[in-house]
Amino acid sequence: MADQSTGWLGKLSRFLVPTSLAQTTPTNTVSNTQILHELIASFEDSIRRESVGSSMLFNAHFLIILHPDTYEERQNAFPVIVNEAVNAFTAIIQSQKVTFAQVAPVAASWFFKFGGGHEFGGEPVNPDDIKVVGALTGILPGAAPVQSSDSLRVTRRVKQTNRYEKVDIDPNTFRHIDFREPGAFVVKFAFDTSTGPAGRPAVPENAPRKAPVPQRDLSSGLAQIDYYLAELHRENGYVMRDREIVIARKEPDNQHFPNFLLLESAYVSNPHARIRYNDATQTFQIASFSRNETRVNEQLIPRSEPASPQWFPLPDKAQLLLNSMVTLNFQRIP
Repeated sequence: MADQSTGWLGKLSRFLVPTSLAQTTPTNTVSNTQILHELIASFEDSIRRESVGSSMLFNAHFLIILHPDTYEERQNAFPVIVNEAVNAFTAIIQSQKVTFAQVAPVAASWFFKFGGGHEFGGEPVNPDDIKVVGALTGILPGAAPVQSSDSLRVTRRVKQTNRYEKVDIDPNTFRHIDFREPGAFVVKFAFDTSTGPAGRPAVPENAPRKAPVPQRDLSSGLAQIDYYLAELHRENGYVMRDREIVIARKEPDNQHFPNFLLLESAYVSNPHARIRYNDATQTFQIASFSRNETRVNEQLIPRSEPASPQWFPLPDKAQLLLNSMVTLNFQRIP
């Protein structure tokens, strides 16, 4: 009896179902381990790229862009991937303390956001692609368009070199990516940033020892910030409980962050400024990132990049004026 695949039955089958469709190869998508390894590679590259002198710096914000099919297939594993990534990051930080005297991140938490899309940055996103975009802080893609001049300075693997490199990226590029709420994760840092090798103070053994500077109790807050939004005729207050906060425009993507002072105003940049409390000097400092004016007691604060903030003294009692429209009254809590 003739083989059915080559006989009239086989010919009829090929007529009804073309060979190109009948013999499709299953689509190969990436594994959870591959996503984890790409995150770790991005993080390790950021330590080498961002650290300076004896201070360890690294990316804390990560966008993980996948093909929509891969996103759907892997989304249930995202919490486990994030947990494993944080564990790996923490282990790497501990191992690097022999080299760096202090850990000096510019954020307060790890930020991970998974999204699906068919195209990113002019390149197709295939089912076997993992595109990780990292930054020190402040990757917050939103729905509203932004000016093309407001580019973000990030690290990502460049196709031509297959290495992580620092590049400028238009924030509108992220509008093609479907970022969903279940794919966003924020994990507070849980490591010591003040010690050197083996958990000892990072000073030479023969150096004179200084008495440790007592850290302020955060339970009652460090400062009170009252603000007025002119276009809404609205007043409100905010208690600064973190040693560093970010002042930013209120947008859905910003509300994951516990240390953000969010202002519902089109006159506020995203981010606009940062305020920090320096335990060593027991004083406050401010850095401005806005292309619009930031003034402290009528003094103009020069703009700096979010990844390289320039810090200026912030008096215990001061008035901040953002873009000539939003007024904040800053008052240190005794």
